[in-house]
Amino acid sequence: MTKRGICAFFFSILAFPTATLAAPPSQLMGKSVVVNWTETRSQRDGDQTEWRNVSASHTLSVYVSTAGRAFTRQVNSTKRGSGTLDQVSGQAGNANASFDGQSMTFIRENRGGARRVVVRFDGSFTSCTASAGTGFESGKTHISVSPITKKQVEIRSITMGSVSCSVQAGNVLGGGS
Repeated sequence: MTKRGICAFFFSILAFPTATLAAPPSQLMGKSVVVNWTETRSQRDGDQTEWRNVSASHTLSVYVSTAGRAFTRQVNSTKRGSGTLDQVSGQAGNANASFDGQSMTFIRENRGGARRVVVRFDGSFTSCTASAGTGFESGKTHISVSPITKKQVEIRSITMGSVSCSVQAGNVLGGGS
């Protein structure tokens, strides 16, 4: 992605940060949406000066309860291990799943940028396709706390790999509806 493209992507993510969260489509109630992707990042831990390349895989699971609430879990994995980020959409925080017609958009903001996952459903909401991307604020890096190491991590670039999506009956997060 070019520098201009990155800036446009980042602006499009943050242009409407307080968008109204529409109710999930009834066809998704009681179902889970699972998006997997890979990426290679240039990053460093907060206490390090050297940048290193890290290959990572991510799984974003969104369960839409029978009451219409979206619960999300993102699992990040690298050779150092795995870590989990949980969120209930609509609650205070920096990540939400929003719905519009036959699409779902998930945005997780970090200092210096944001990640966006867009899911498009078929007419019956039984299958999906997805795209994932990251935008950086001009001249900034992403800074967050790693769910794996529990340390501050700084990311200066991300190259996206493959992305897959599926819709499954039931709650893949475990627990009730």
